[in-house]
Amino acid sequence: MTKRVWVKTAASLTGVFIVSMALPVLAASDAVVAIVNGSEIHQSDLTELRKTLPESVAKQMTPFRLADIAITNKLVIEDARRGGMTTDPSVKKAIKGAEEQGLLQVWAQKKGKIREDDATLKSRYDEMVKAYEGQEEVSVHHILSETEEQAQAIIIELKEGAKFEDVAKAKSKDPTATTNGGDIGFFTKQELVPEFTNAAFALKQGELTEHPVKTQYGWHVIRLDERRQSSPPPFDQVKDDLRQRAAQETLQKALDALRTKAKIEMKVSVDTVNYP
Repeated sequence: MTKRVWVKTAASLTGVFIVSMALPVLAASDAVVAIVNGSEIHQSDLTELRKTLPESVAKQMTPFRLADIAITNKLVIEDARRGGMTTDPSVKKAIKGAEEQGLLQVWAQKKGKIREDDATLKSRYDEMVKAYEGQEEVSVHHILSETEEQAQAIIIELKEGAKFEDVAKAKSKDPTATTNGGDIGFFTKQELVPEFTNAAFALKQGELTEHPVKTQYGWHVIRLDERRQSSPPPFDQVKDDLRQRAAQETLQKALDALRTKAKIEMKVSVDTVNYP
């Protein structure tokens, strides 16, 4: 059973409080890239600048190009300050927004910090294992064909004694088959498309589908290899997820405490608010 199925991410935080708990950390050696009118531009400045760009643009940015943009930005900002634009209402609004976003991030980082050691997390893990309910899983090999006729011909070939893995590597349209011989591994009924799982779970161990199975991907020939009850993943595999969940719970408690103490008055129904 994979950890993504077993360990669920904690529910989203109350309201619209959505922040990142990770803040940028300067490198131990933060080299000066350029000096503009006496003001330094550091390597970390270029890193932060790159993060503000769309991903498609950022991928094409060379360090030289980033430095050129940073220099231009520095010159424009200096000129704007000389022109008295720091008092412009839109600038004040932007500064306030940046400050509030910074406060949200730092607050979340500090309030969500946990001091749970591995022993405490292991106790959490043990409690979750007690409540864990296993699900039936099957492990299969499959061969994917473009047409029903091709898949039917493969079934005949396999029944005549051809090795499944060899046929999968040679004829399957699944690109992973060339390396894994069509092995999908274990899965539950909820993890793959219904047509495929219904056919797979109906087989006996070692049995091959009598007829090709159609899904949105094409026509499948399926062999059931093993059937078992799922078990929880080992502690070391989910420890980081448990730590993150504990941090989210700690943060949620802090948010709940704020709301309990606060006096909040809703003046209009949020359902009636029109957003641009």
